[in-house]
Amino acid sequence: MISSPFGKDLGNMNADLENYTYYQMNNIDSNASTLRAGITEIAENYGFKDIEININSQFGENQMPMQVTVDGVSMVPTLQDGENVIIQKTKNPKVGDIIVVKDPEETLLIKRLGNISGDRIFLSSDNNDTVTAIVNGSYVEMIALEKWTNASNVVGVARIFNV
Repeated sequence: MISSPFGKDLGNMNADLENYTYYQMNNIDSNASTLRAGITEIAENYGFKDIEININSQFGENQMPMQVTVDGVSMVPTLQDGENVIIQKTKNPKVGDIIVVKDPEETLLIKRLGNISGDRIFLSSDNNDTVTAIVNGSYVEMIALEKWTNASNVVGVARIFNV
C-alpha cells in the first residue's frame, strides 16, 4: 500500500471536494462565500490548516457559474426549449439581461429583465405569441408569462448560450 503525503487520504478528499463543488455550483442559493467555507471545512476535516481558497471561473474572481436548461418556448427566438445556458450567479442584473429567478410558483424561470422598481423586477418573455401546450393531458392555449417579482429572487444572469 502506498501512503499519501503527510498521512492524509488525498483521494477521498479530492472526491469530497469535487462532489461538494458540483453540488454548490448547481445550488441556486450558493455563492462564492458558501463554496469557500465548505471547501475549507472539508480540507480541515482531512487535517489541513490555514487554508487559502481562491474561487475563479470564466466570469472572474469570486464568480460562480451554474448551468440551467430552458424549459418551454417563452423565450423563442432568443432561447430554444431544451437549450443549455450558463448563468453567472449574481444579484446585480441590468434591464435587458436574460436572468434566472427562483419563483415560488414555477421553481426556476428564465426571462428577460424588463424593468426594475425598488426591490421589484419585471420579467418579460421574448415570445409574445400564443402557444399551445399540453397541461394535465389536455391542449391549452397559453400566452407567455410576464410578471413582477422580488429582486431577491434573482439567481443569475445568462452569459453563455447553446452549451
